[in-house]
Amino acid sequence: MPAPILYLPFKIPIRYDLVQPLANWLDDDESQVAFDRSSNYNNSDDIDAAPAMVLPKPTYNSVQCRSELLRIAALRNCLSEALMDSHKSALEEHEMLRDCRDYHATLLEFEKRGFPTGGTDEENGINLTWRGAFVQGEQETHHTLLWDRACTLWNLAALLSAEAAFRSETTATTTKEEWKASISNLQQAASHLSLCKQLLDFSHETDSISTVDLSKPMLQFWEKLLLAQAQTCIYKMANTGSAIRNHTTLAYLIQGAAPLYNEALVLAQNARLQSELPSECQEWAAHCKARSLLCQARAYFHVSIHHRLSKTAHGIELARLKQAHQTLNEVLKFCKTTQVLKEAVNVLGDGSSNRKSNKHKSKKTGPTPIAEAASTIQPEAEGLLKLVSDRLQAAEIDNRTVYLEEIPNPASLPEIRAQTMVKTDLPLPENMIKPRANLFGWE
Repeated sequence: MPAPILYLPFKIPIRYDLVQPLANWLDDDESQVAFDRSSNYNNSDDIDAAPAMVLPKPTYNSVQCRSELLRIAALRNCLSEALMDSHKSALEEHEMLRDCRDYHATLLEFEKRGFPTGGTDEENGINLTWRGAFVQGEQETHHTLLWDRACTLWNLAALLSAEAAFRSETTATTTKEEWKASISNLQQAASHLSLCKQLLDFSHETDSISTVDLSKPMLQFWEKLLLAQAQTCIYKMANTGSAIRNHTTLAYLIQGAAPLYNEALVLAQNARLQSELPSECQEWAAHCKARSLLCQARAYFHVSIHHRLSKTAHGIELARLKQAHQTLNEVLKFCKTTQVLKEAVNVLGDGSSNRKSNKHKSKKTGPTPIAEAASTIQPEAEGLLKLVSDRLQAAEIDNRTVYLEEIPNPASLPEIRAQTMVKTDLPLPENMIKPRANLFGWE
């Protein structure tokens, strides 16, 4: 079964000998730290997540910190090789989650000592190039270690969201502990993108970003989508295991995901994203709209179960069932009339997407992550519709023969409260702050 969770593609660094440029910059008496640190940063009191601190250029030379220069260069080159593979390979064979976290921690250590962390000064001789995450052949170069840290935060979000997706591939047998791990991963990924956005704003790099992946609307879109998926996982965790469930709470939890999907839907319609990635935006928007409707249908169904169990509001139960039935039919109609969702269903049948390729698509064969995630929507809606239809038919017979209650107009029913549990301000884990190697211990 394909994973219902959508994850980010990688940004890949172009291999580069970082040792010599950093050594030259360090040994050049005329080079300075080209970064205006007078700006305010809303997390500046948090040393753990802080971008470049108010420190002068280091007073030592490249010979004294030779091992540190070799370490940072080796980590970067390791990323440039391993991130060429699939997400699954990067996680399982190359331990990229560990190495990306270590690279982030290493970059922080260099930033804390005044190494080049900002500005557009090409004279420092440091040229850090990363490929775009979406458009083949697109790449971008900057001259600051903060650029590398922003790209590393993106890749960490990609790895964490992919790991959450792989855990959910067998939803029927996913345990509460596995759901809990997926929730943590998705929230941490969203927090990384939030920090990435702040980092670029603080370093005044936002306006100079040319690739669309690290643009503000793209970071905001993925942050909302990851949170929506995390909220859905919270609902699934609460709906796992025990035979006794609080259906009111379940309704509130799944309803909490709908507005997050709606916010992501709006962001997917951003002018720049639509201009540069029209196909992807069409897919994302369709996915978010269908997921939002499916969340609302689940909320209606859980509320109907609550009223059935209370045995005091048979008419309201019927009204909620009708709402769920109507919304699920909307989902299925949307799936069958929206081209990208129609094509996604083919993933279940033949394991491949028959979409025509374009310049934005990967050369890798097989379904894309968005096709896999979208392909789970229609089967889920069909399965839920059968449950709702069966119960609605039985409830209507009971009402005609036993209860004889008036069925209220759905428009007169109160909105179901959304209980949002997700967070985006999670602290960085220790292994993203403290490098595995003992750097600058001789100071």
